[in-house]
Order: sequence, then structure tokens, then C-alpha cells
Amino acid sequence: MTVLAADIVEIDSGPVRGIVRQGMLAYLGVPYAAPPLGELRWMPPQRPERWSEVRDCSEYGNDSLQDADLGVFARAGGDEDCLYLNVFVPQHAHVGDKGLPVMVWIHGGATRVGSGRDYDPSKIVLQGNTIVITFNYRLGILGYFSHPEIDAEGHPFGNYGVLDQQLVLDWVQRNIAAFGGDPGNVTVFGESSGGNSTFGHIISPLSKGKFQHAISMSGGAIALKSPIFGAPVPLEKARQTGIEFAMAVECESAAELRQLSARQILAMQAPYVRAHQFIIDGTIIPTHPSEAFRSGNFNRVTVVSGHTADEGAFFSGFVENATGRPMEEAEYLAELDSYFGDLASKVIQEYPVNNYDSVAEAYAAVFTDYMFACTGRAILKMISRYTPTYAYDFADKTAPSYLEPTTFPLGAAHTYELPYLFTGFRGGGGLPVALNALQHKLSDIMIRYWTTVSQAAEREDEWSRYDPELDNFLILKLPEPRMVSGRFSKVYHAEFWDSIGIY
Repeated sequence: MTVLAADIVEIDSGPVRGIVRQGMLAYLGVPYAAPPLGELRWMPPQRPERWSEVRDCSEYGNDSLQDADLGVFARAGGDEDCLYLNVFVPQHAHVGDKGLPVMVWIHGGATRVGSGRDYDPSKIVLQGNTIVITFNYRLGILGYFSHPEIDAEGHPFGNYGVLDQQLVLDWVQRNIAAFGGDPGNVTVFGESSGGNSTFGHIISPLSKGKFQHAISMSGGAIALKSPIFGAPVPLEKARQTGIEFAMAVECESAAELRQLSARQILAMQAPYVRAHQFIIDGTIIPTHPSEAFRSGNFNRVTVVSGHTADEGAFFSGFVENATGRPMEEAEYLAELDSYFGDLASKVIQEYPVNNYDSVAEAYAAVFTDYMFACTGRAILKMISRYTPTYAYDFADKTAPSYLEPTTFPLGAAHTYELPYLFTGFRGGGGLPVALNALQHKLSDIMIRYWTTVSQAAEREDEWSRYDPELDNFLILKLPEPRMVSGRFSKVYHAEFWDSIGIY
């Protein structure tokens, strides 16, 4: 098969040549940083060395090193040399005076797994007449790690994965005009830990001025307070975990830690990583996100934020797929105890198993509410005082599933909105998915909204700005979306979570 080459584009590190695919000009595997190896491990990313010959950018770069503990969501493997991005440009673009809008996608995966290559942005690019950037960033302990000796080296530390993302935003500012893009019209968007990262850029001083719009999909967990599972980690706790990891791998110094093989780190990291491992380091993440949101001390950009109606069903389904049997009540109680500690008894009382058709559905309800829906709504209430904010609830209960079949309905589970934006999304190797005619229509509507956040104020007759008094969400469901006010507390246990001080 003949592969058509895309035009050569001159970027600040050298000339690149992409390929033509699916009506797009695709520049794949573009290095945005030097490989973070050796002395550059646990250092802020450095710009790559310049090249003079035309670089072939027809294939994706290495995935970030990962252990695929999230099953079908990701592939095990990857490489420590992983800092590559991909640029997708409409082949027959309608370029205005300022250039095309730009969307920068941050993949999810609990800051532990995932890859930019898993997301096919062709529908966003072509229907939205938009440039899309996908990329890889450091994950697991290689991306989120604090240790007293490394932290004392005099550079920003801890959230290396976030620093990678910020370097991508810098790269966009320096180079996107060469692809026909407008550096003054950049939307950062991400899902799950990518949605949390999106909120992280909203509060990070190091991201100021690098984007104008943000879409956080299922990113509410960043508002949680430690020690609740999924919460950002206080610096001293992160350092203690780093010390414990160093002891486990028998290293006494930063130099020895940097001499470990990446595979040694991957093999040993499991007890020392948490979901959404953002560290409140004082510089990159300057304060607890909830404090920043409440005080208005964040970057003022237009924000879209939302969740799926049955987020937690994905995690119940993942457990069932992994064990080959339905979750049992004893496991449910043990999980809640590990997540909530002293608050577990209150959570169990609020979500008794006998209120649900199965233990899995009780577990799903807890996960939906505390990790995503109610925390996300709490953020909306905080930030809507300061900046234009729009809320959504993806509620297509018939969304296609890429998990193996389960004994309970998955509905609009976590990540199940992604095929509506990214064609055929199925994680790193799940079951093939396909949208039906009505779902394609919903997909078209979502892509129109996602690619025109800069015009949100002009379409408030369709999607009105979030008002805490109205509690108004756009419900993305079949046969067509609609605005609804006052529904949230009837569907989710918002009053309970608001009352127990977890965010």
C-alpha cells in the first residue's frame, strides 16, 4: 500500500515530514523533549537536541513505561524514552486569519497507564476543522515521585508528568503556527487522570497563559482531600513514600536511584503508587486544588466539566472481569474501609448493599459519586464564581462497552463517552465498539460543542452557563441532549458527600 507523505514542516527543533491518513496530515512521534534517561530521570523535561535532516514522523513514538494494571485499558510495556507527541491537521483545512483552533489531549489511566496512540482524533479534526495534539508523558513512579535528596536539587520536582504536559503546551506556543494553528486559541482537554491533569493546569502558575479553554472529563478526584483514595498527595507523605521505595530497591542516594534500570522500577513500583498521584509540591501544584478553586487563585479560562452517569460501573466491571466472578459483600466492605478509613461506616450506611440489585452496583454507585460526579460538581460550584463554566452529564445508558460482559448493566460507565469523540476507542485492547445511528448523532453534537468552547457564550440558548443556584447540567443522552436544572441531587448522593468534608 502506498503511503502518502505530508508536507515538510519546519519546527524549532528541525524539519519533520508526516503522512496523509483519513483525510488528515498526521505528524507522529515528534520528540518534544530529550529522552528522560540517566541524569535526566526525575528532572524537568529538557528540549530535544536540534536535527538538520528531515525527520520521518510516520510512526508513533514509544509509549510511556507501564504495567497495565488497568487491564484492557492499556498495554503493558513501553519505554522510559517516551516523550513524543502527535499532530493531526485537517488535510483540506479552512484556515482563517488567525489559524485553526488547537486542542491538546491528555490521556487518562490513573497517571499509571495509557498512551496517546490509543485515541483516533479524526472525527474531531475533520468535523471541527481543528488541530489535535496527542502525546505521551511520564507515568507511575517515573512520572510522580518525591524523595528528599532529589527534591533538594534546586529544580521543580515531584510532578514530572505534569511538567511534561507543560512542555507540550510550550511546544504548541512555539510551533503550532507552522502547522496552521492559532497559539491564541488552545483548548486543553482530558479524561479521568487526564481530566484531573486539566484541572491541574488550571491551578498551576507554570501553565498560565498557555491555553484559553479547558474541558475536564471525569476529573473531579483532584478536589479530594488526603487520605481519601484518589486524592492529591501532601508533599511530606509523598516524600515518605519515596524514602520507602528507595529502601525497597536498596538505594541510598539520588545517584543510585537514577542508576536503577527502568524495568527494576516498574517491577517494584506497585505498592508505592496511587491513583491520580498528583503531589502538592508548592510550585507546580502550589496548594491543595480545592483551596485554589475556593479562593479563585487559578488561571481564568473557560471551563467545561462533567462526568458519565455510571462512572463506577467500569471499576465494578473491571473487578469482575479480573476475578471471573461477581463482587461479594465482604469485598465491598473491605474496599470501602481501605478507601475511606474512619468515614467508611458512614459510607456503608449511605450505600447499603440491600438498596441495590447487586454488590457490584452498590460499589459502582459509591465510586460514581465520590470520585467523579459529586466532587466534579463541588468544583463547578467553586470555580463558577470566577470564570465561565459549563456542566454536562453523559447519560447514554446504551453506550457500547469494550469490557468483557458482566453480570450487571454497565450503562454510561467511566470512559464510555470516549468513542463518541475518538473513533473506535477501546482502551489498549478491549472489545471493538461501534456507535449506532442515534449515537453517531450524539457524537456529532458532542464534537461540535467540544471544538467550539471558544464560542460557548454565543450558544447559551443550547448550553447555558453553570449557575450553582440552578444546578444546571447539559444531559448528553438519546435521542438528543437537553438542559436540566435541579436534577443532580435526585440522581447522586450530593448532600451526603458535601456534608462529610472530603473536598
